[in-house]
Amino acid sequence: MQPATDHMSTALNVLKEAVFVYDQDMVIKRFNRAAEKITGFSKAEVIGQKCVTLFKESICLGNCDLCMVAKKNPKLIRFESPFYRKDTQKRFGEFNVGLLNREHDGQLEVLVALTDITEVVALRDALKESTSFHKMIGHSRPMNVLYEMVKNTAYFDSTVLLQGETGTGKELIAQAIHLESPRRHQKLVKVNCASFSDSLLESELFGHTRGAFTGAVKDRMGRFEEGDGGTVFLDEVGDLSLNIQVKLLRVLQEKEIERVGENRTRKTDFRLVVASNKNLEEEVSKGHFRKDLFYRLNVIPIRIPSLRERKSDIPNLVNHFIKNWRGRSRKEVSGISDIALGQLMDYDWLGNVRELENTIEHACVKCMNGRIQAQDLPFYLIKGALGEGGTRKPRQKFSKERILDVLTQVGGNKSEAARQLGCHRITLWRKMQDLGIASPL
Repeated sequence: MQPATDHMSTALNVLKEAVFVYDQDMVIKRFNRAAEKITGFSKAEVIGQKCVTLFKESICLGNCDLCMVAKKNPKLIRFESPFYRKDTQKRFGEFNVGLLNREHDGQLEVLVALTDITEVVALRDALKESTSFHKMIGHSRPMNVLYEMVKNTAYFDSTVLLQGETGTGKELIAQAIHLESPRRHQKLVKVNCASFSDSLLESELFGHTRGAFTGAVKDRMGRFEEGDGGTVFLDEVGDLSLNIQVKLLRVLQEKEIERVGENRTRKTDFRLVVASNKNLEEEVSKGHFRKDLFYRLNVIPIRIPSLRERKSDIPNLVNHFIKNWRGRSRKEVSGISDIALGQLMDYDWLGNVRELENTIEHACVKCMNGRIQAQDLPFYLIKGALGEGGTRKPRQKFSKERILDVLTQVGGNKSEAARQLGCHRITLWRKMQDLGIASPL
């Protein structure tokens, strides 16, 4: 009759996963063929050796999960971790670890099943890179710089000052900072400082007690208290009155507030993110904003690029807005024509992303054939693309000779030619149409 140990070895060798077994002293007792293939170690090299022989510093950092199971943890543990093969090649693995009870002698052993998921991790990372960053659309260089700035500053509690034009998405950036921070499990409290009168804003920020003013029928917690443990985002902070600025300065210095109508101080712990479409340094020079408060807020300044600085993101933004509009309407809009998209690329978008979103909604409503055409765009965009008498104006920013020279240099690669000319590929295509330039050979 075949020994039970041989049956066990045969069973383990059938599996595609790397499987090895070690005892309470972390000494490896079994090692199947898949384990040899995945780790690069032979069975002879590891049997009788400590578990650390396999993974060294890649996993074995003190009390790792493998050690925890060996210490009689009854739970099945699953985790992902990088590991290094014998040939030093870095791979990623999914580990499933559990205790085995040997019936014949009552000894406990640990069974580890390791699946190589390196390709899965690579695909997952590629998918993550191709999707939006906390609902922000754009993979242009200015946006990638912005994402890195958000990631680098989010972990710390320093005050962040977001500055950018109206419609650039300051609230989304504030939300991204909060979600990337250790405070992400607590509340993000948002306040638009421009939407309240001074008296109402003071109550909104600091709270009030019953009877503090007409209409204060009960005690009310302010936004700074509400944001305790989380993040408070003050939008349009440049519109704060000097009176509110003084009180905000005290909150930042002391981390405590007083409700309106109360002389008791209350401690609160929040991370502050503020935003303004005004140049606060200019406001300080005009006497409209306190210099000491500006220095308190300007710890980590982040400038948000305008849409005209990242025009290569427009096609993705347009597709995103069309998809969102299609999702809340029975009318089907499948996309946008190259000519219409080219006109969007040529426009300077002083209202930034918000203006582009409204433009796409306008075009979707007007669109008759399921695909946005140039005539579906707002009149000011169409008018800007036409010369006198309604004829299309040729784009003369780049001469025909200049475009042909660049196309020749790059072997007809339109994307590379557009990059060297400093415009989007769609814009280059339109200029080629206007100037009668045939597609390169």
